[in-house]
Amino acid sequence: MRVVAVLGVLGLVLAGCSESKSVPVTQEFQGTVTEFLRGVSADPQFEALTCGSVFDGDPDSSVAMWADASSSVSADDLLEKGIAAGWQPQLPVDKWSVILVGPAGIRLGLRDGKIRAEKAKCSVGGRHQELAMPLRPDLTDSQRAALNTSFGRAARAAEKIAAAAGVQVDSAVFPASGALDGASLSTCDAPSGRGAQWYASTTTDLGSEADVARIKRDAIAALKSWKVDPRPAQADYFTATMDDTNLTVSLAKGANGNVELGITATTPTCVPLSRS
Repeated sequence: MRVVAVLGVLGLVLAGCSESKSVPVTQEFQGTVTEFLRGVSADPQFEALTCGSVFDGDPDSSVAMWADASSSVSADDLLEKGIAAGWQPQLPVDKWSVILVGPAGIRLGLRDGKIRAEKAKCSVGGRHQELAMPLRPDLTDSQRAALNTSFGRAARAAEKIAAAAGVQVDSAVFPASGALDGASLSTCDAPSGRGAQWYASTTTDLGSEADVARIKRDAIAALKSWKVDPRPAQADYFTATMDDTNLTVSLAKGANGNVELGITATTPTCVPLSRS
């Protein structure tokens, strides 16, 4: 029996698991979810457990909280309520008809007449959670228009930088149309609620004989309307900014010894929700 017990404990350790303990739900989580569900569900049931991972530095402070509630609300009505309250819609996955991200990273979803709200900080993703999957913001029309403007600026610049290096830009990430489809999107905090912003990055092998100095010089020259920081002390690196679009360009050698053209584009702007 002792051998079985030891093996069981060893299995938990190898899996990164320890005992989960019941803990109080925070007033912030309970108040935010209760307020949002007012008029949608009258009696959400709250629960919280420690994450139960040996990888959490302080297991007692790493907690997953959730609330479950039955509701007859339609997906369209819940989505409209979420947008009005400043909760960023996400593209539905795993048979969830609505997924929203609200204050303090709270996630809320509707599936088969059940509403689930969650907030967790666990080193092992998914413990006690149903909404821990990767999410992508589902943009309103006004958000898409604003983000397309800044991303289109980055896509055009990336094409010019790649041309200076004698290669084609990765059109899956930076398409000529300037569409956001290949960019990474994330939910962020805007002054009036949640919002969305984009990020995009590519790396292209230029071979071992690439003339880094010439490529850097020609790439900077191609960015005529941009504010460029040439970083003269760094022969293989520069940055550029135009309005709310930032570029970082590197020409460092990769693990195989070849020069790699790295283009990273970001926007610091969190575009808030507004009705489309």
